[in-house]
Amino acid sequence: MSAAQDRPRSDEVLHGGAVVVWSGDLKTGTGSLRFEYGAGGELALLWPGSDGYGPGATTPEELTAAAHAACFTMTLAHTLARNGHSTKKITATARATFGIAEHVRVIRRSQLDITVQADGLGESELAQAAELAGRYCPVSNTLRAGGVELDVTAHLAAPMPVSG
Repeated sequence: MSAAQDRPRSDEVLHGGAVVVWSGDLKTGTGSLRFEYGAGGELALLWPGSDGYGPGATTPEELTAAAHAACFTMTLAHTLARNGHSTKKITATARATFGIAEHVRVIRRSQLDITVQADGLGESELAQAAELAGRYCPVSNTLRAGGVELDVTAHLAAPMPVSG
């Protein structure tokens, strides 16, 4: 089968997956995460507040932040391209906040700070494109539907100084 034949049609549901292995209880346990297609290798997984929590392992909040940033930046790049802008670079800094709402643990907020480097792009065009990207990004839509507060800011990268 050719690579083109392997790709799903636009009306098909896309999927992605991961394998997680957890040993022990929540407080002292440890785990690992491996993405379905092996990107990033095996990642250590810990629960925030557990005994081993700290640098060197990822958490559900961090994975949520990464998923939101990845989806939003790709959707923004597509939106800008459809509007005739070629982006050189889009950088997203993401943070997902975990908390308690109505006596259950939830992701309460997802913050994205987006910096875009593109020729001929103005702040107002970027703001419009970011708004559209927020409407069409599947992760944004999923988080919003779950009551997660979304805080997205987008700005243009500072122009590179011309050396001479």
